[in-house]
Amino acid sequence: MSFIRLADLIINLDCIAAVKFSTDFTLPNGQDIPTVNICLAMPDGSLDGKTEAEPGPCGSLECLEFESDLAMSIWNYFLQSKDVTVLFE
Repeated sequence: MSFIRLADLIINLDCIAAVKFSTDFTLPNGQDIPTVNICLAMPDGSLDGKTEAEPGPCGSLECLEFESDLAMSIWNYFLQSKDVTVLFE
């Protein structure tokens, strides 16, 4: 069971996530804007804590994008959390 805190929202998820960090150069002064893209594959029942011991196929796919300070906070969470298992990089 993983707990992800995004801003003031705590999400309780059993899921597989693909997380990508990148930067955009959209500001006129050339400053980088950090961006984190998260693609979540969520088994049925994961949002309400009723995931079965051996979940079946993932019924939901959710793609999220975060920028700036929130992106850095989320990226640091994935790098530092003991609740996250990295399958490959």
